[in-house]
Amino acid sequence: MFRNSIEFELLNSLPSKARLYQPLIVEEDQIRLVRILPGLESSDVRCRLETVSLKERTARLNKSWLIKSWMQTRLTPALATFQPLKLIGSTQPSKNLHLWGDKSETKGIFVNNQPMRVTANLERALRNFRGTGEFSDHFRLWVDALSINQDDMEERASQVQKMAEIYGHATMALKLVEDLATFQTHSLASELEEMLRHDPKIVGSMKWLGLHELMNRQYWYRLWIVQEIVMGGDRVWLRCGDAVLDWSTFCFGIGVLQEHLWVIKDQCLRNDTHAASILANGGMVAWSTSSLHTVYRDLSRVRSQDSAGDLNHLSFERLLDLACRSDALDARDKVYALIGLMPPPVADLLRPDYSLPRAQVYTRATTAITQALESLDPLREANPWGPTDCPSWVADWLWRGHDHLTRMDAPTWGPRYLFGWKFDNSDHVPYSASGNTKPTVRFLDHGVLECQGFVVDAISGLSARGVEYFSWDHDTVVSPNSFVSVYGSYEATAKAIYRTLLADRDAYGKRSAVRHRALLQLPSTFDLAEPQFLDRGRKWLAGQEVYYFRWELFRRANQDFRLGEDFFHDFFEIEIAPEASEYDVTEAYVCFDRSSKKKRLMTTESGYIGWAPDNIYGGPHEQTQIGDLVVILFGCTTSLVIRPYGERYQVLGEAYVHGMMDGEAMEDFKLGRYKLSTFEFC
Repeated sequence: MFRNSIEFELLNSLPSKARLYQPLIVEEDQIRLVRILPGLESSDVRCRLETVSLKERTARLNKSWLIKSWMQTRLTPALATFQPLKLIGSTQPSKNLHLWGDKSETKGIFVNNQPMRVTANLERALRNFRGTGEFSDHFRLWVDALSINQDDMEERASQVQKMAEIYGHATMALKLVEDLATFQTHSLASELEEMLRHDPKIVGSMKWLGLHELMNRQYWYRLWIVQEIVMGGDRVWLRCGDAVLDWSTFCFGIGVLQEHLWVIKDQCLRNDTHAASILANGGMVAWSTSSLHTVYRDLSRVRSQDSAGDLNHLSFERLLDLACRSDALDARDKVYALIGLMPPPVADLLRPDYSLPRAQVYTRATTAITQALESLDPLREANPWGPTDCPSWVADWLWRGHDHLTRMDAPTWGPRYLFGWKFDNSDHVPYSASGNTKPTVRFLDHGVLECQGFVVDAISGLSARGVEYFSWDHDTVVSPNSFVSVYGSYEATAKAIYRTLLADRDAYGKRSAVRHRALLQLPSTFDLAEPQFLDRGRKWLAGQEVYYFRWELFRRANQDFRLGEDFFHDFFEIEIAPEASEYDVTEAYVCFDRSSKKKRLMTTESGYIGWAPDNIYGGPHEQTQIGDLVVILFGCTTSLVIRPYGERYQVLGEAYVHGMMDGEAMEDFKLGRYKLSTFEFC
């Protein structure tokens, strides 16, 4: 809870105050908090009043935790005191300060769906908070102009008397003077970017080169170092020579670089290297972007989870991600170095034993997680294509294909004014292909896993396979010999296609909706898209020329993929619908980019559409093939693609089958439409 004291009254309020404000219960120490509802940049500000009791604060809402969580969404005080930023404004939070506004200038907002007139300054403040995703999730805002019924003199007196208590419970009071926009991270960083364009030396000489050299060190790729950072969380301090910086401030600095200064950083580094007469291989020094991504995408995300109280309880997928992006002199340390971050029941089953070969260590890791967590989800990360010669049902911790950006609970990379950064996945709706079933497993000799489930289908068609990150091989398209859509009509099949392309999850991991049909209107090339983006004022999308290639090449490679009487490209339009919002088009674009990585569009013999595993780093014989089976195993949240291998089977990885991911096939299984099978995986 944060206090923002607003020294003005509501002006010309339209709704009945009796309907908007219900009496507060004094004995319960009740107050009203403001939640700012998400919305487009140009839409009206909408808020919701929530009544809470100051007596019901939980231990989790202690002041230190709130301060850390709040500061994760803003520039830190250390950065705010950075001399060049003083030229712009201060973000240092302070107590007992007020936001002043011209009472004669008002604007409309909606509170509990009722129209209201407030001063323009308050409307602007709320709008900017909404733009950065603040006060719409865990945190709430106390605004006296909204939180108090200004027409109820008794309530006003009671709440004013309670001011000291409200201040005491608040984590901080915000200093908002005149135009709040100048105090927002986005605007602050934008002004800093503009200043750097005019004078790259504004932060001092050789500072960018120093940051480049720091990020170019192997330090960021050593797994034991990564483990220490994750376990230490906000308690970590970085020391380089005599210079010391706390980890939280460092992460926020890298965050500003990633989100706001990504282009201008290159110019600044060029300026420093030119001044120092430093050349590399005949050219200018380039940023080590992989380490920047590691800190921003991996380590800062884990650090934020630590602040929320999840220390040492990382999921199997996150552990794999950290191991994949880090180096270890001993390959067995890919597992052993991360034992301290595993859930205790898993860690109890794993004891470092360097007498074991690495394949056995990785097998023991998957076994321990399966047993301790009673889940076959680790098989989603398994395949026979890793370098360690593990059983196919075991995740190879050396396989380079593990990447959290492909996961549905991973944050998207879209513009922050549309998709406010969230440090948890509380909105994520996990798949439940096998319902609430528990696995029935046996670990047999010679690395064989026995479990139960049922075959639901076989693959009949495959789109072009990816060749690493940057291209698709058109010659690998295999259209189905026949395809009769299980979804029914052309329009129903089109719906299945766009929902499949998003893996049926939006930017925050919630189920996709009709509005995501905007993906079918996304132009196939940037040359076609850019004029439409510019005409509609979609500046972020219009600036995607360097990244739009993934959508463009995917569409080109698969345009002739046949789906019955239609081709894949027949389901798309060339014009963005006038009513399609910026949010919907952008979300569809970035969610496709997330969903399509390491996946290959497939059809099944029964007429389903989905995604199959795509080994983008493997050769032509290390791929999903026509005839591979789609199965649901008890205790696994997604379907899997498997392949007969003698009398046993191999796991190829997770699959998405539209219409089977939320327990639908389990209902058919109960009706006897599928046959129970026992599988032995080797």
